[in-house]
Amino acid sequence: MAWRVHLTNNAIQGLDLLPGKTPLLAAWTQRDRATYFDVENGAVIGEHQHKAVSRQSDKWTEFSASLVAPNGAYLPLVRTAAMTIYTSDDGRLRLFRQADDELALEMEGKEVKLEINSKSALLALGLDRFMGVIAGLDARGKLHLFQQHIRVGAFDMKLSFDDDAQPSLAIANGGVGIFVSNGREIVLTDTSGRVKKRQAVHYFIRRLTCSPNGKLLATSDAETGVIRIYSGDDLLPTHQRHAIDLLQDAAQLQLLAELPPFNAAPGTLAVDDRGNIAFSISGVVCSTELKRLDALPRPQPLL
Repeated sequence: MAWRVHLTNNAIQGLDLLPGKTPLLAAWTQRDRATYFDVENGAVIGEHQHKAVSRQSDKWTEFSASLVAPNGAYLPLVRTAAMTIYTSDDGRLRLFRQADDELALEMEGKEVKLEINSKSALLALGLDRFMGVIAGLDARGKLHLFQQHIRVGAFDMKLSFDDDAQPSLAIANGGVGIFVSNGREIVLTDTSGRVKKRQAVHYFIRRLTCSPNGKLLATSDAETGVIRIYSGDDLLPTHQRHAIDLLQDAAQLQLLAELPPFNAAPGTLAVDDRGNIAFSISGVVCSTELKRLDALPRPQPLL
C-alpha cells in the first residue's frame, strides 16, 4: 500500500526505512524527535524524543541504549548538537562525527580515533552497517576508506565540487557498493577504492541513497522532483516517476491535507531491499513502492 501524511509544517529532517518483524518508517521532524509508521499501512506506531546528553555524562549509556526503534531496529543515524552518530545493524559499533570533523569509532565500549589525514573538509560520510566499512568524501574528491578502525587509504574519485555541487555518499552492507556523487555524476567504487563505473546524469541530483543490499540506487532531481532508480550493479537507470505523481497516487491518511507545489523536489529519500521507497517534500511524508514507478526500457544488444 502506498500512503502519505502531512506530518509537520516544517521540512522533514530525515527518513529511515527500518527492517524488522514490523518494518517501520522513521520520520525525523526534529533533530531529536522521530515519528514511527508501519510501512505497510501508515499506522502511527509511536513518537520518540531522543534527548542527547554529553558523552562524558553518567547518562550516556542510557541515552545510547535508547537509540532503538519500536520494532527493535537500531537507528542508523542520529544527529545531536555536538555530533552525528552512525550505528551498525547489531548496535555493537558506533561511529561518531564531531562538529569539527573529528571521527571516533566505538566498538563494544572501546573507542578509537580515526585519522583522515586530509587538509580538505569532509563533505560526506557513510558507514556500512554490516561489516563496519567507513567511507568519507572530501572537498578534493578523495574517498577515504577504513575497515572499522584500520585505514585502507585515500582514493581520487576525480569529482570536482563547486559552489553549486551537492556531495553525496551511500554505502551498501558489506561495502558491496560505495556510491559517491557531486550532483552531476555518479561513481560506483568498491572497498579497495577501485572505480567500477562512472555515470554522468543530465539533471542535478539533490538526494542519493541506496538499498542496504546495494541492488537499488535512488536519486531525486533537484529541479523537476523526479525520483529515479538505478541498478546498483552497473548504474543503469531502471525506473523513474515524478514525486508529485507518486504523492497523488498514495492513500491520504488525513481527511484534510494539501499537496506540495508541483515539481517540488524531495528533501529526503530512502529505499530498502524490498523496493519500498520513502520520501518527503516539505512536511509531507510518502511511502510507496518500486512497482509504482515507470519502468524504463533496458538497452539491448544489436542482432
